[in-house]
Amino acid sequence: MNTNNGSSLTIDTADARACTKLIAGLPLTNAREAHQTLVMLLTGLAHRPPPAAAYLDVLETARAPLAYLQDEIAQRYASRPLPPTPAEGEAFRQVLALWQAMARAYAQVAQAGSGDPNIQGRLALICQRCVHYAGKVILEFCRARREPSPGTWIDLHGYYATAEEWGIDKTAVPEPLNETNKSQSAADAYIAILLVDLASPYSRSAHEFAWICRWAQRFAPLTVVRPLGEPVETRAFGIDLMRDASTRPLELLSRSASVRWFDTRQLSPMIQEMLARLRERQSPAALGLGDDCPATVASRLLLQLYKPWCLNATPRRFQRRGASGIAQVCLGFEATHYHVGGIEFNQPEHVRIYSRSDMERIWTFRDQLDPTQLNVRSSQMQLGYPLERWEVENQSVSGFRLQRGEAGARIEHGQLFCLRPPDGEHFLLAQVSWNLMQKDDLLIGIHVLPGVPQAIAVRPTGIKVSPSERYERAFLLPAVPALKEEATLVLPRGWFQPERVVEVYTDRQTKLKLVELLNHGPDFERITYTGRR
Repeated sequence: MNTNNGSSLTIDTADARACTKLIAGLPLTNAREAHQTLVMLLTGLAHRPPPAAAYLDVLETARAPLAYLQDEIAQRYASRPLPPTPAEGEAFRQVLALWQAMARAYAQVAQAGSGDPNIQGRLALICQRCVHYAGKVILEFCRARREPSPGTWIDLHGYYATAEEWGIDKTAVPEPLNETNKSQSAADAYIAILLVDLASPYSRSAHEFAWICRWAQRFAPLTVVRPLGEPVETRAFGIDLMRDASTRPLELLSRSASVRWFDTRQLSPMIQEMLARLRERQSPAALGLGDDCPATVASRLLLQLYKPWCLNATPRRFQRRGASGIAQVCLGFEATHYHVGGIEFNQPEHVRIYSRSDMERIWTFRDQLDPTQLNVRSSQMQLGYPLERWEVENQSVSGFRLQRGEAGARIEHGQLFCLRPPDGEHFLLAQVSWNLMQKDDLLIGIHVLPGVPQAIAVRPTGIKVSPSERYERAFLLPAVPALKEEATLVLPRGWFQPERVVEVYTDRQTKLKLVELLNHGPDFERITYTGRR
């Protein structure tokens, strides 16, 4: 990398050929170094650009390596638990700054080339690129599970509104970075971001988020941003181009010149047709959904997207209500098992193996100790199973929205979560549905697993399993007929195999057969079973 004291470029950024040569020589195998070079290049171009047409060519040359490097750097924080570490936070800021710099650079080209016929003939491309990169900023906040900073949505709306004002918002231009169409208009680039935002991106896994971003590009041409002059669908979504916000139910927006109707009427029959073809066992790849998404997953995800994308602003199934108070929370199988059961986990007597120090204690204090009550491990005080305090913001029949400062355990999307509500007597099991950093606070949504859990022990069975095989912590959730929920087991991740027989120990030994995996997270599986306890 040609740098001066490691902090500036030695090339003259007004020389477009030198810039293009620098881009061609980026060391892509060293993502950190190459990324920093691009940061410095764009900074230099902003202060000393080449002529507008040459500047545009330099930016076009940089797009492919920049996209690759941005994804490489983003792996340092994407899908990681929250709150972020300092290194993760810094990587996020670097990626965000580069997306923002690209949007500003294309806008700078348009301004500098206001009198250049070559630039005036390419305004549709420039507007699409500005919308694309302003949209990338939104998507990066979603990928990192952060709340967009003030002004982020206004930037995106502004770039789209400019294309709309110039009458080129629907003009398609070549777009090599579009995975599905290889061409895109500014309107389609804008609509794709709105579709992703409507898809509850903070509640998605990394794979789901990537598929949704791809599908949003696939379906954007079937969706239209319309003025309010036409009849509007009931409960439609709308966008106010003058508000720093995403889509909202149109009925909540004032009828002003800056408000647009988000019309998805053509999208509904397309998704219905795709669902039907998936049921007929056509592959997702044949439907333009990609070859890396299993058919069962594609069907499930499309069904989930049908409501926000096609049924518009329909009410929630379970309305949230205001709530307050402090919930006591713990994380991890060990801590959760302790607080649910109320006692430290010990191996049942018939498989218990004592260490030499344990045996010496039993012998020395044989007249005072009951071996069946001997804690092989340290006490809770020594181990440390502290309870965190989370503020309850609201709740519904099936879950809670909780808030906490940055201090505390890191929370991973989908993980097992244990809480005792402010007015509750029992600890409940839940799964983290979404998590989001909002300034210096961590917000999460949790879905409560039905039933009051019982702490149990479980171990595998089979001819290759020793009679003294150790037990592991697990939980039993009773059936809840009112919610049509069967009794289930909550086991550590990796235990489920159809028809696998496991031995459960409560106050006695019982063998149960695993039947169906209902849901799972990074650290647990919830499974139906047969057999009598």
